Amino acid sequence: MAGGTINRVSLGSSIKEIEENFTVYTENFTMNSGGKGYFSSDKEILIANPKQPKPVGRYFKRGWWTDENDKSIKEALVGQKVKFHIEMDKSKVPAGSKINFTLKDWDGLFNHDDSIKIYSSQKDAKTNIYLQVEEMQTDANGKACIWINLTENLVTLINDDGGNEIELYFACTYYDKSDKETEQLDLPVEEFNYLVVYEKEFLITVLIELPHSYYTLLNNPISALGLAGHSAMAIGDRYFDYGPDYSQSTVNEKQYDYDFNDDGDKVDNVDLKAKDKNGKPIYNINEKFSPGRPWWGEMVADRLEIKASDVKLDQVLDFIKLDWKKFKTGVYGEVYKTDFYVKESEAKRMIKWWEERYKHLKVYSVYPWTGEQCTTAVKAAIQEAFPFGVTKPLGNFIPDTTQMPSGLLEDLRSFKSTSKQHNEQLAKQIIIKPESKNFP
Repeated sequence: MAGGTINRVSLGSSIKEIEENFTVYTENFTMNSGGKGYFSSDKEILIANPKQPKPVGRYFKRGWWTDENDKSIKEALVGQKVKFHIEMDKSKVPAGSKINFTLKDWDGLFNHDDSIKIYSSQKDAKTNIYLQVEEMQTDANGKACIWINLTENLVTLINDDGGNEIELYFACTYYDKSDKETEQLDLPVEEFNYLVVYEKEFLITVLIELPHSYYTLLNNPISALGLAGHSAMAIGDRYFDYGPDYSQSTVNEKQYDYDFNDDGDKVDNVDLKAKDKNGKPIYNINEKFSPGRPWWGEMVADRLEIKASDVKLDQVLDFIKLDWKKFKTGVYGEVYKTDFYVKESEAKRMIKWWEERYKHLKVYSVYPWTGEQCTTAVKAAIQEAFPFGVTKPLGNFIPDTTQMPSGLLEDLRSFKSTSKQHNEQLAKQIIIKPESKNFP
């Protein structure tokens, strides 16, 4: 029985004239209309149980994909567990018969299809190596089934195909010992029933606060440096950003992965308030050189009494909406939100960059040759997914010269989603907060 549902919807009456045959094979067939719905025919219309599809071969009846609950499917995500079923003609194929198979990635009519190895979840007792699975056995009803974990290894095949998906099928072989006859078939027999596999998508949200027009009107150097604005991002609901920590008094070099006292190692606890023998500060902590920290992330974390690494996007959006003066948020410029979608593998590369940065906060500086700042941090994370020269045709390109929030905002205007679900849709930019009128 084929899977799926056919819906015929009409606001008024709908008439389907059947000249000869009108056959539907489906689990469910539903008709809805604002009034009565009609089928008309010059011949008799019969309502009966769906017919079983005809056998596709002498021994093979059919092959089909399902989810874990045996519901027929045509699509699945990398990381999911699925099942492939085969039904044989039980009058010709004894129970316990072996069906040899090879899982393949369909590359089109004129290309060579890649073979994909399937391994058992158990290891060989002698070699301690996972055994390759190449056959299944039929039961008393002539049916056989195999579970498949769609692992991240399939991402390589997806990328090699140059698209966002692969289509999987089985090349199957059965040997009839009594007739000494071999039958080979690709299942499912119809290409449109091959399993389409693609990656889960992640929403990327970039938050950019532009310097207040107060600074721009005065041509203030603070605006030129980008200090009056901020850049941050979220990968799914996980929020990340970077800024200076002017209040830090003692830093652990290993934690920051930076040689603060310039003695050739990164193992010291350095007193940033220390003075030389003349009583002058050794370190000048300012926007050009300071320990790094999550910026909005740490402020939100302090308010909610959680860790900065646990801050979520919604919590930051609520923080941005607050009156900057009353709640001392420091967010008084115009704030933009840019959204686009990426594949899970791309999102993971961004997350990995941020997790390393939160683990080793390094040095904040508006000078790129000294350290990182908010915009360059967001830029570097995104570049992990879209390195220079690889995705420029898609528009997902941020040049190394981008240093300020305004520049990043402009770069993101041409970004396009890379996930299958939203492929090549242009990034959406909206203003989520106008600049404050009660500033300065």
